[in-house]
Amino acid sequence: MSLLEGLTPAQRAAVEHVDGPLLILAGPGSGKTRVVTRRIANLVQQGIPPRQILAITFTNRAADEMRERVEQLLPESHVWVSTFHRLCVRLLRQYGNVVGLDSNFSILDTGDQKLLVRQVLSELDFDPVHFAPDKILWRISNAKNDCITPEMYQRKLEETIGDHMQMVTGKVFERYQQRLLEANSVDFDDLLIHTVTLLSENPELRATLDARHRYVLVDEYQDTNLAQYKIVAALSQQHPNLCVTGDPDQSIYGWRGARIGNIFAFRRDYPEHVVIPLEQNFRSTQSILQVADQLIGHNQKRMAKRLVTENPDGDPPQLLICPDSHQEADAVARQLRDLVETGEYRWSDCAVFYRVNALSRSLEAAFLRQRIPFQVATGVAFYERAEVKDLLAYLRLVHNPSDRSAFLRVVNSPLRGLGKTSQNRLVEWADREGLTLLEACERAKEIPKLSKAAQVKFPVFARMMGELSLAASGSVGELLSSILDRTRFLQQWEAGGSEQDGDKIANVEELVGAARSYDEHAADEISLEGFLEQVALVSDVDSIDRTTGEVTLMTMHAAKGLEFPVVVILGLEEGLIPHERSLREQNRDELEEERRLLFVGMTRAKRRLFLTQSRMRSIHGRTMPTIASPFLNEFPIERVHCDGDEWEFAQPWLEQAEASPPPQEPQLATLLPGDLMSKLKTGADLANGVTQGKVELQSGYAIGMQVRHPRYGIGTVVNLQGMGLNRTVTVRFVDGDRVQDFVSKHAPLQPIGVG
Repeated sequence: MSLLEGLTPAQRAAVEHVDGPLLILAGPGSGKTRVVTRRIANLVQQGIPPRQILAITFTNRAADEMRERVEQLLPESHVWVSTFHRLCVRLLRQYGNVVGLDSNFSILDTGDQKLLVRQVLSELDFDPVHFAPDKILWRISNAKNDCITPEMYQRKLEETIGDHMQMVTGKVFERYQQRLLEANSVDFDDLLIHTVTLLSENPELRATLDARHRYVLVDEYQDTNLAQYKIVAALSQQHPNLCVTGDPDQSIYGWRGARIGNIFAFRRDYPEHVVIPLEQNFRSTQSILQVADQLIGHNQKRMAKRLVTENPDGDPPQLLICPDSHQEADAVARQLRDLVETGEYRWSDCAVFYRVNALSRSLEAAFLRQRIPFQVATGVAFYERAEVKDLLAYLRLVHNPSDRSAFLRVVNSPLRGLGKTSQNRLVEWADREGLTLLEACERAKEIPKLSKAAQVKFPVFARMMGELSLAASGSVGELLSSILDRTRFLQQWEAGGSEQDGDKIANVEELVGAARSYDEHAADEISLEGFLEQVALVSDVDSIDRTTGEVTLMTMHAAKGLEFPVVVILGLEEGLIPHERSLREQNRDELEEERRLLFVGMTRAKRRLFLTQSRMRSIHGRTMPTIASPFLNEFPIERVHCDGDEWEFAQPWLEQAEASPPPQEPQLATLLPGDLMSKLKTGADLANGVTQGKVELQSGYAIGMQVRHPRYGIGTVVNLQGMGLNRTVTVRFVDGDRVQDFVSKHAPLQPIGVG
């Protein structure tokens, strides 16, 4: 097969490009992976050794897919396809001594990080109740994403007036990094930061790696953070044969440090660049694309392009308007069942996306009631279960005897009579003596005030770990089995017989199965290090199995890079899509990212797209009326299929609302145009009914009613003038005693009760 066969002119140009910087501006569903993999094959056909080609992407799934496609085109080529974090792990295993790491360093997960921060807070005499570890970690992570070291953080504090939380964070940051290095451990951000340090402070090594990887390809460049940007730049100095693919319209990870500005800066950074836009979409119908394209056109931070397709027009996107979240879930379940029962779709063709995980609960219950098979994309959640984390901690401690977090997790699991008092005395003495905790165990008899029993049990534990380390060079599955036998790990649940005990045993067996699967399918030589890396770098999307015949439930963020014939997006309401944070802070950049997130979710759909809005929703334990998402106002009227008057298709719904109490069955309507959405804004609209006339609804406000405004906060309606949708609503707000007039049909007010 010719590498150019079946390609569009733009795709062909991208594949044939060889030397110099290249930006492939790839819209959703534009065949980006096909272009990148064929471009790699073309480079090899041009005589470039595969070992000089490095392809980097973000998720394990994307890397695996790219690697498989390259191998189909170039069997036995061994082109290095990696995620950013795997690339950094490999470099640090080889050169980490330069930044103070041994090659067997551990990678801490979020739970271990929180535990370490809690320990540091205790050491520094700060109360973890007042200074929450997760909030401190969030600040530390943001600093690392901006390549800020503890020393730089402290200098910044000295130069500016910060709050007390910043001061505490600065002190914790410094001690936290110290503890990580002492334990020969890193967190996820460190993988990037240490690699940046490695490349920036060692010019000879940087030049060597630059020469080794003369052709670098980076996928999803719009999602790179500052550290990833610096790594790519360092590998592309003497040999700037850098090809990046990306799309500013799909940048959705700003909350975790991604900088959309990186892709805009590409032209400045590489003046000799070439830009090739891929605008033809091969995935979605015209109806879906045109709605999504008009939505994203409201963003200002973008590179102009237009989505086009030769696919059929297809069914228009549809909106499910539901009284509450329970009926919303039932409606989604029935809609999917109807599609599957036609024989045109399978359960595995369907996916449901949501902005926050909490929205999946009612959906899961409805699917169980209606016996719809489903899977939830929670690959990380399995590895967060206590019994799984305990066994992984044993493996980490075998691999890295300096791993303090792993030691403290397993030294008394299962129970050995080595409680917190004994552990604290061991830790304090080890710190004074400059020993690892395992080394301190071997000298437990020297520790003051340690009980006689602990003086015996600590050395026994240390000897067991030493013996397990001797068995660490072979099968990981066998090593796990040895740990289970030596520690009698399962006995703590085998006698119980409860359902919870059974679940724990099943989870342990699943982990052993995962280890044996790794032994069987490892791409490189089997190693404990390789298995631990695989587990440490897992993401939610890695758990999705499209062969199980189940509907997939997942967040919109996790859906990036996937596609499904049928997609449902839940909760097009203010506070969800867009998220309340972007509204509360009135941040245009965050609002644009929320719009991009919805755009990404919509463009995962190939043939059918459903959106839902619930009139009432329970969030944070409170059931409240909702306000329709402002993004619904940005959809195009011309994509609504109706004859004659543009509102006519909605009339049956309006007549039903006028003639009867709020409907108990959700109504299905073709996507409503912007003006109508503003007329169907809140749960109060249904509660107050519909006036006579084709589209005239009551405003839903009354004097004395309390309302919430996304910018001004809570207020009380103090006056009403006029009638219907053009009614003027006057609100006095609590903060600042502000009095403001709003036109009813455009008012971003959420009724919350009567004052």
